[in-house]
Amino acid sequence: MAIGELADAVDLHPNTAREHLDQLVAAGLVSRATAAPAGRGRPGLRYAATPLGREDDPQAYRALASVLATELASRPDAREAATNAGERWGAGAARIGPAMQPGADAVDGLVDLLDEAGFSPRRSAADPRTIELHRCPFESLARERGDIVCNVHLGLMRGALRELGAPLEAVSLEPFVASQLCLAHLGPRANDS
Repeated sequence: MAIGELADAVDLHPNTAREHLDQLVAAGLVSRATAAPAGRGRPGLRYAATPLGREDDPQAYRALASVLATELASRPDAREAATNAGERWGAGAARIGPAMQPGADAVDGLVDLLDEAGFSPRRSAADPRTIELHRCPFESLARERGDIVCNVHLGLMRGALRELGAPLEAVSLEPFVASQLCLAHLGPRANDS
């Protein structure tokens, strides 16, 4: 848009609008280009909003997750470090999640947390200490770097259960036992056995 159009749109004098636009150009939020000549005099300037980076760009997040998983995998303690990172994630997610009612089942709280995270979980009808995960929000990366991603998810469940005060802990995670199914197995907390 031309300076006159922009000034009219925001009900400012063109000189005031130009000052604000100069600041926006300096901040990288607006681009300025010279318009094609149209008669006598200097060609006018045209302004346009600069596209911002998208926070919700799935390709960018997948690339970042892949880089971090690959870096973590190069460590000698990779699985333990991944589980520890997941535990911190799970504890934090449980703290900011909806408050559990007194007497509520902590495993149901974990299922709710996993549902919010995109895992489509269900408690197994065959075994109440097994949670079926019917979707992995990191499936392609988990198939490539399961040693890291699945340990992060195991840690997520451990940290959440501990934060929720459950008498159980996540003892293992069986990835991709079927095309779209992972199984999380719970057992008594180690110091409660």
